[in-house]
Amino acid sequence: MGRFTLRQSFRPVVDGVGTTYHASMHTVEQIVVIGSGNWGLALASVFSVRHPVRVWTINAEMAGQLDADRGKAGLYNKHPIPKEIVIEEKYSSEVDSGSTLFLLAVPSGQVRSVARELGTHAKHPLVVTVSKGFDAEKQCTMSEVISREIPDAHVVVLTGPTIANEVAAGLPTRAVLACDNLMHLALVRDALRNDVISFEVSRNPVHHETCAALKGLVAIAAGIADGLGLGANAQGVIMTEGLRELSVVASFFGIPEEIAYGISGAGDLITTCLSTESRNRRLGAILAEGKTLEEALGEVRMTVEGVAMSRTIETLWSLDVSIPLFHSVNAILGGKVSDVRKELCELIAHL
Repeated sequence: MGRFTLRQSFRPVVDGVGTTYHASMHTVEQIVVIGSGNWGLALASVFSVRHPVRVWTINAEMAGQLDADRGKAGLYNKHPIPKEIVIEEKYSSEVDSGSTLFLLAVPSGQVRSVARELGTHAKHPLVVTVSKGFDAEKQCTMSEVISREIPDAHVVVLTGPTIANEVAAGLPTRAVLACDNLMHLALVRDALRNDVISFEVSRNPVHHETCAALKGLVAIAAGIADGLGLGANAQGVIMTEGLRELSVVASFFGIPEEIAYGISGAGDLITTCLSTESRNRRLGAILAEGKTLEEALGEVRMTVEGVAMSRTIETLWSLDVSIPLFHSVNAILGGKVSDVRKELCELIAHL
């Protein structure tokens, strides 16, 4: 196991399932945020109140631009960036992985390559993933991707109803920290304490990640309904059905009902469907204009995590799992629906 502070305690720690570790309980001394999008910058701002924070960007040019714009909304940042935060090109300075918390805030499609690169620079890294996507090719969540690429990593999941701009503005929310190791869970919860995001904790990271990935499909449907002018009634029906189907899929995968109906499931689903800043909802609204998926993704210009999950979920439809809304969304995304309005109206009428 890796070390995470300078003081050794060597007291036995029980992980909750009978295994006892003789490990060091440590204090995180700094946070490195890998990824300089809205979400990464929002979390960097919140966590910089209690810890030194570095934001690692993809190149020096982006780091320079963010630094130049840190006092205002700029080309890459929508909110001012606290002066205490160091912004630099990734790996341009050495960090002690034994006292650093690495927060991966990159789109799901980049998690694998970013994790692989981190694994060559850090031994036994403590990693918090905040990406809500799903790897359709490997059929696994982001924490599983990271664990496969960095076998000696200690991975914690942060997920829930967390709109980046609201967090950056200091508006309150609640999220889940999930990890199957109690020591790392307690360590991260203590390190990330703040006045904006309060945390629940869980021992089932993959369950929470799966629910978070599913909610994007419902938000896409809500966005389509809104874009078609079908009204709040139709969106309410879609959200209700979406929550039912989320619980059905959760049950199929053995995910407890309290997780499906908790903040990483129902909470994130409702938030994503209601927020005009949701990428999934925005994608749906653009699709309602009659544009193709490729055209819509080009307009959003950011990763839409619900798209990858749609390809994954279709397998369940072939197994007679009752998910008609998810099936319709997948058909729309795949360009198999000629009349999107008719598709949604008939779906609502026959639920």
